[in-house]
Amino acid sequence: MALKARRSEVDASLNINSMMDMMTIILVFLLKSYATTDVSVAPSDNLVLPFSSAQKAPEMAVNLVVEKGKLVVDGVAVMELTTKPDEDNPGQELVSVPDDELQGQLVGKLYDRLREKADAAKALAAQSGNSKHEFKGRVLLQVDKDMPFSVLRTIMYTAGQAEFGEFRFIVYKME
Repeated sequence: MALKARRSEVDASLNINSMMDMMTIILVFLLKSYATTDVSVAPSDNLVLPFSSAQKAPEMAVNLVVEKGKLVVDGVAVMELTTKPDEDNPGQELVSVPDDELQGQLVGKLYDRLREKADAAKALAAQSGNSKHEFKGRVLLQVDKDMPFSVLRTIMYTAGQAEFGEFRFIVYKME
């Protein structure tokens, strides 16, 4: 009993204000450092994307998929691609844009669909009045790794004529 008498009473209560401040700071730090992208890209079965060491994350844009058999804009098939004999490699075939769809280097159906997307994006930007929704002319290109450059060039030319001049290629990230 003599020992108990010598000890002074210690205040064992916690100061909740300091703990709340600490938890708030940790929460804000975690929310600021947590990065997400709201762009989901799912390659189709008929598409094999190339590998790259690029580090940039995709941003919201019109999604243009160039598969071996068709062109798809934002999930809607625009047109079918054809094959023709490869002059450089006898017995093999190359994917190409049908000749009746071409107007010089311009792909008619693709141009019309991209113009609709550009006009809709501009109208949305005008209605919102927010620079965040401003039309930037971005296209996310998912192109099969075996696609001939001639097809890619024609598609990029068409997109450029429809006011989409910023191209982002979707690739698999090398580990």
